[in-house]
Amino acid sequence: MENSDQSGVQKDAPRGFLSALLAFISDIFKDVASSMLVVVLTFCFATVVTAGMLWYYQWPLFLSPVGGFIVLGVILLLWNDS
Repeated sequence: MENSDQSGVQKDAPRGFLSALLAFISDIFKDVASSMLVVVLTFCFATVVTAGMLWYYQWPLFLSPVGGFIVLGVILLLWNDS
């Protein structure tokens, strides 16, 4: 054992803990970022589709985010992240 003292305890134990903690935090951040990307892209897609429908039927376009929020609400309601 080249990295231990005479009692057999490794000197790199805090370093291993910090790297494990950093890996844990990065995994959480990666999962949250990918979920947020799905939510934002879904909202943008639903808003664009709603704007197209409102434009076709000649309704005011400021209502288009309503469609995005409705779709976003339904998706978040039914989202099962297993």
